[in-house]
Amino acid sequence: MAQSNLRKVELNIRNDRISEISWPLHCRIEHLIINENITFDNLCRILSSASQLHKLILKQDLPTMIDHRKLTSTFPQITSLTIEQLDVPIDRLESFLMLTPSLIYLKLIGKECVTDGKRWEQFIQINLPHLDTFQFFMDIKKPIGQTREDLQIILDSFRSSFWIEYKKWFIAGELNIERRHDIQLYTIPICKSTLKYELYSEKIFVYTTSDISPSTTENINELNLSLKMQIYDNNILKQLLLQINPLFPKVTKLQIKFDYESTLKSTKIFQSLIDVSRLVEVTLEKYSFDKGDEILLCEIIHFIEQLPNLTSLTIHNMFCKYEMYPFLDNICSIIPRQIKYLQLAISKLGQIKMILDRCQYLSVAKFETTRLKLSAEITHWFTENTIDSTLTRQNGCDIIWIGKRKSPMIVNHKRIKLSDD
Repeated sequence: MAQSNLRKVELNIRNDRISEISWPLHCRIEHLIINENITFDNLCRILSSASQLHKLILKQDLPTMIDHRKLTSTFPQITSLTIEQLDVPIDRLESFLMLTPSLIYLKLIGKECVTDGKRWEQFIQINLPHLDTFQFFMDIKKPIGQTREDLQIILDSFRSSFWIEYKKWFIAGELNIERRHDIQLYTIPICKSTLKYELYSEKIFVYTTSDISPSTTENINELNLSLKMQIYDNNILKQLLLQINPLFPKVTKLQIKFDYESTLKSTKIFQSLIDVSRLVEVTLEKYSFDKGDEILLCEIIHFIEQLPNLTSLTIHNMFCKYEMYPFLDNICSIIPRQIKYLQLAISKLGQIKMILDRCQYLSVAKFETTRLKLSAEITHWFTENTIDSTLTRQNGCDIIWIGKRKSPMIVNHKRIKLSDD
């Protein structure tokens, strides 16, 4: 940390190891990201040494022990603060924010803490007078079911001239009709980069502005999509698409989670939701893919094969992988040719040959296998048919960093048995 030219640091280590770091008295770091939980003592030690630190990002919840002591020091050098995974009482959050009176930028992602616009208005005016940008995304759980009127009351506290005219901070509230105890409250545009989106749900939306523009979702680059029922029948989705199309224009990673009886009228819905030309990574996931999913799964794979920038595909069976075996050959025969990373269940060696014949750019493969015998055969096959491949096995998967391929690649039937699991 004593290097004079070190300006940005990202700590991805446990708190006990952070305690061992020696921080110079006048540390010149300007940007610090902490990915793991950290104690308040360690955080204060860092901030006290880093007099030039302006931007602080806490990827986990606030440090504990904040409410167990009298706080006397402040850290006026911090002008930008982001806290993710936030799940503390509002009093503790306010105590922490009072340590950073010079904040210009504040982002909060988590639970519960931002529900009363009037309280936040007073707190900001008194304790954060320089705050110019305030972004938040809160998941709120209420003890009783909520209605549109309840949501409207919450949003009304964010309609004062302070929020609307002076700061121009606009808020949206979202209520899932099927889970009326759960509310989402967030600033516009949405400040999260990853969003879970349930297409099958009927929702109530309330806004403090009538200007719902494409910029509302421009920060979202990863979309986790729940596919349950015929999504074209969702009237709320239709209304949103009339205002914003595509709904998530900057998404590069798409995860589609299949429910027990997933249906899809047309893959054209994806073109309404996202700019498909941007997709780089696609994950298809279900508790257990079975024969009944074959047509839908193949239709989606045929669709994503046309995506010009796709490099990563994961088809993940969380349990009962053998349910996929009857149609795995068909899936392997249509894997998009352009991918560089693939995760898929495998039942026999011939499927690997089929995949490698199609996917000339494939560099990393993660094959889900249920038998150690097949795993050993895979290791032997790559040793025989490639040069400098690296293999390891973790959590029921054979992970292969594929080296140079020998030509021609053959499956030696005399030495390796091609057997189904």
